[in-house]
Amino acid sequence: MPLAYAQESQWNWVSRDTLTAEQQGQLNKYCQGSYVNSWQATNETNTTLVADLIYRDKNGVTYLDGNAQILQPKATLSADSIEGVPNGYYQAKGNVTLQSADQFISSSNSYISDNNISGNNSNATVFENAHFLNYESNARIEAASLTNDQQGVVFIEEGFFTTCEPNQESWKLYGHSITLNPNTGFGTAKHVHIRIAGWPVFYFPWLRFPIDEQRHTGFLFPSASYSNDDGFSLSAPFYWNIASNYDATITPHYIQNKGEGIDLEFRHLSPYGETVFEQSSFEDSTEGLQILRKLSSTQQFNDVFSAGLTYEENPTEDLYPEANSTSIGEKDNYEQSLYIQLDKGNFLNKATYLTYQTPDDSEDKPFEWKPRLESSYQLASNYLDYKIEAQYTDFYDPDEDDFDGQRLAINQDTSLNYDPVWGSFSAGILSRYRDYEVYDYTSNSTSTTTLAHNSYYLDTSLSFERRLMKEDGMWRQTLEPKLSYLNAPYSNQSSIEDFDASDPTLTYARLFNHSRFSGNDRIGDTEQISLGLEASLYDNDNSERWSFQAGQAFYLKDRYVDIDGDTSSSSAVDDSSHSDVLTSASYYGDYFSVTNSLNYSLDDNEINLVEFVAKLEPLEDVKFNLSYLYSLNNSDSDDDANQASIATIFPLNQNWSMYSQYTYDFLDNNATKQVTGLGYENCCIKVSLSYQDWLDDDDERDRGVFLQFILRSLSKSGSANSETSIADTYWNEGQIGY
Repeated sequence: MPLAYAQESQWNWVSRDTLTAEQQGQLNKYCQGSYVNSWQATNETNTTLVADLIYRDKNGVTYLDGNAQILQPKATLSADSIEGVPNGYYQAKGNVTLQSADQFISSSNSYISDNNISGNNSNATVFENAHFLNYESNARIEAASLTNDQQGVVFIEEGFFTTCEPNQESWKLYGHSITLNPNTGFGTAKHVHIRIAGWPVFYFPWLRFPIDEQRHTGFLFPSASYSNDDGFSLSAPFYWNIASNYDATITPHYIQNKGEGIDLEFRHLSPYGETVFEQSSFEDSTEGLQILRKLSSTQQFNDVFSAGLTYEENPTEDLYPEANSTSIGEKDNYEQSLYIQLDKGNFLNKATYLTYQTPDDSEDKPFEWKPRLESSYQLASNYLDYKIEAQYTDFYDPDEDDFDGQRLAINQDTSLNYDPVWGSFSAGILSRYRDYEVYDYTSNSTSTTTLAHNSYYLDTSLSFERRLMKEDGMWRQTLEPKLSYLNAPYSNQSSIEDFDASDPTLTYARLFNHSRFSGNDRIGDTEQISLGLEASLYDNDNSERWSFQAGQAFYLKDRYVDIDGDTSSSSAVDDSSHSDVLTSASYYGDYFSVTNSLNYSLDDNEINLVEFVAKLEPLEDVKFNLSYLYSLNNSDSDDDANQASIATIFPLNQNWSMYSQYTYDFLDNNATKQVTGLGYENCCIKVSLSYQDWLDDDDERDRGVFLQFILRSLSKSGSANSETSIADTYWNEGQIGY
């Protein structure tokens, strides 16, 4: 018998090709087989002895010689020979196996408590040269000696632990002495080393690790790295299970050439929600102390009442921890807010108090809300829709160098609707009221302004549908022409300051909006007719496969209101008679999907916007992601972009994959991200090694080599880049279910 086959068969392991179709369907695609438990419970309530020869001596010791078996309702003990006292003990020799519904043990010799067979564990049990298998977790143990005491604690001498398949032992945890305590849910081991592919990777004089799914206090697996700039780096997280509803993770950091630090995450779960506190501190040898912290809480007190808190800060202003495992990183502005909310579905009330910390004094600080009060109500019926939104905000300028003040905004949208099966008709009035009291710091003066405005709109559409008989069933095609009229008269807004207005890029998705601007400080004037055409194709499962939209706005009047507020009825800011041609198209196939938006100027014969995303999976596990963004002539030149990216994941065989990404900025003529990596995955391990080169937030080039690996059912370790890339896509695939 080949050695590999003998090793597999002794564990009741069966290769994939000999499993039933149902059993194969339960396997992960990387697993080459499964453990099959052939043991079956009996209906007998008594102990049954089976052997070629059975006899009992004058002391009451029973002997079973040749193909000996002791059958009980919960387990079966087999060996070449067995001797013992019923309801006391059994000593088995030669080819010993103990089988039950959830485990399998084999050994050369064993001393077994009869109560251990029946499941009571009242006396110690010893197996020599033991093999242990748990069918539920796929955990395997080999040991020179395996002992089970009266409390069910397992002692392993000179053994190893793994969850890998017997024909592919990618990792093993070796220990001179290992103790598994199901009562505490923990295992401990002395002189531990973890081997990956037979190579020793980690060594621990002593290690404590969980053996069940419960949360336990203890050290998590550390991560270590080395680079020319940092030297040797080490992080060793410690998890503290304080109580059933709160815990903490404490992570010390050491960077050889930078310094030391510590991170803290504290979580609390109340009957109403979750609260999380995080802090990252690092003592840099050059810059000194660096701190970031965050407190967040969301509480739902009942079906309608909720509250939340977010408090972020950088106490060491503009100094950020060199090592940071928390969720808060370097930002221009750190939010500090509190809200309470009453939500009854169609009736919403919310109060928010919002401030910021801006670590860099040279940065312009955003407006703060002290406070913002919001209320909205919506009424919907078959023919009438009515919605009112009221918002009061007390804006504060922390720099006190420009302006701030109070704003009351009331928006009412009233529409009459008719929605037959062949189309839709909606005529409405959008009424907006603004009241401002603004303080000007430059002139030390206060001004008040009010604005009342009505916009009128008419939205119509027709719906056409036809059925198409295809080979796989009945498909459905829809065609929907749309026409909309919008009249928003001009109102002079030169005296109205801009607290939160924005001018988004016009795409087909915004073509039928009733407002030119976002926010409450600008009411865009326009009289326009918007035409659109939408078509879709649905398969026999009513899943959309194709969609296409195209449209254009035709302006009946020039526009005089701009985002900056310098408005005048005698000076148009936009005198074009029509918008770009706005298009959008999508395809959703079995193996690939494509979405694309394109804006084309008929006047200039040029393309102003292209948004293209394609995801292809022509074969299983083969992935191509393509994206391209071209957006020029924006009102804010900072929003201009011309960038393309291609990313691939390509399997070399069943277990090995290669992935890459290349992103190029055509405006700067520079590659902003380059990634090349290699990954390996099987039933119990996943490894990712990548080289990455990228531009950071300061437009400085950075590069590094990143190694990650996960030992399934044990832990994961390694280092990942904080910048997202195709390496994250590869790493995050295939982990669900483990």
